[in-house]
Amino acid sequence: MQNRWLFLGILLALGAATSPSVIARQGVSPAVAGTTAPDDSPASRDAAIARLRAATPTEVCGDASKMSRVYGTTCASREFPAPPLLAAPTIAWETKPGWWGAWSPFLVGDLVLTGSCNNDGGEGVSALDMKTGQVRWRISDICRVGSRRGSMGVVSFFELPSGEVLLIYPRENGKPTDYYVIDVKAGRIVRSLKPLRQGPTQEAEGTFIIVTQSTAANSSYINAFSADMARLLWQNDGFRLAMTDNLDPRYRPTLSAPAASGGILYRTARSKDQPEPPTRQLHAIDMQTGKTLWRHTNQPPVERSGSNTIYRSDDELPMVAGGHAIIKVYGLLGVVGSGRTPNGESLRALDARTGEMRWTTAAIAGQVIINRVAAGRILVTEVQQGDARQLWGYRLADGALAWRRPVPKGTRLLASSGGVFYVSERVGDDFRLQGLDGDTGTLLWTTRIPGHNLLLDEQWGIQDARSGTTAQGPSWRIGRDGAIYGVTLTGAFKLQ
Repeated sequence: MQNRWLFLGILLALGAATSPSVIARQGVSPAVAGTTAPDDSPASRDAAIARLRAATPTEVCGDASKMSRVYGTTCASREFPAPPLLAAPTIAWETKPGWWGAWSPFLVGDLVLTGSCNNDGGEGVSALDMKTGQVRWRISDICRVGSRRGSMGVVSFFELPSGEVLLIYPRENGKPTDYYVIDVKAGRIVRSLKPLRQGPTQEAEGTFIIVTQSTAANSSYINAFSADMARLLWQNDGFRLAMTDNLDPRYRPTLSAPAASGGILYRTARSKDQPEPPTRQLHAIDMQTGKTLWRHTNQPPVERSGSNTIYRSDDELPMVAGGHAIIKVYGLLGVVGSGRTPNGESLRALDARTGEMRWTTAAIAGQVIINRVAAGRILVTEVQQGDARQLWGYRLADGALAWRRPVPKGTRLLASSGGVFYVSERVGDDFRLQGLDGDTGTLLWTTRIPGHNLLLDEQWGIQDARSGTTAQGPSWRIGRDGAIYGVTLTGAFKLQ
């Protein structure tokens, strides 16, 4: 290992004699010295906007859905299939139907679906017109059952192949969860589904993925069901039971929240056939057959316990971007003693089809990777080192660092569209919202949004995604028209 690092050090010292792509192929992306700082001059901003405006739209993810996704697409990259916001958006409309707390919005056609049962009036599912914010229809009956009245609840909306919408809504009285099918054109519930099994639910490519476990069989399962949830398509049973002690500092859910693209499901999980002690490895699973195509087994050693047990890095939550499945790994700067903070965090890209390692970013001592968002050809990463927070832009093609910029400590990386990424910062009672060019990190615009009852920056971090569960998600989405549609504690809004 020492010889390997010495060899890499020699390569880095050669500078111009060795190209960044050659270094990346050795397993670690280039060092950060001399990385270009973003140019925020008017000329650079205008050039970036002109380039973005003229760019041909590209496919964001191998996801054929027509309705909205919690994190943009099934790729979980926080990148929305929409044009960029090239100028500071303003409030196009704002409505206050009378609720207190609202469901994360779901976009279908020209409608925003949201609502709440914790209302002063207008309870239930509301369909708001995207152009005006006016209520087109409302379904109130669901609040009159299951002790839901007066409770916000946690719901999930899913696209069905029929063009209808599935609303999964647990009851508050312990009775079985409801699976309502909504005809969005008529504005009514037309039937309810009766799933063969219930559990944390996700959907990709018209298939529902439900996680279950059996203590008797000592297994956790990934189950794939038909669109009516009544027929089991396949089951992958290669995973361990959930850890029982969630106070254990090494506790992780057995299965992470998923990503999916091009017929492959990506999930980190503790396998039954791993040597002890197990850790979560990234699995690529064929969506047609349920067979594991490949898995990542090259986890760095992280911690040595007092009994000389070696614990290895956890692969955490995956995202898919630029043809890669991207995870975070720990321990590239060496093994630490029991209970100490892992030494060296990095991002690792694996070929999405084969699992072959493409690149790993260089670990920086003391640097913590907080969040990441794909923005066109760049993976934007929010990092913290001591009291300093920065945004780093890595090229998805080879993992080379393209730019880095310091930002205020309260800055949060949110999402992207059309090659532009968005960040926010609390300023008093308001939010400062900014748009930046993914390729260069150049600041394109800044605006200030009133922060009263606004949940602008919640749930966007990749670690915020509820591992293996039905996650309601952030309080806004980017529509295919490029506008932001969101909810507050008391209403809904559109930014454009």
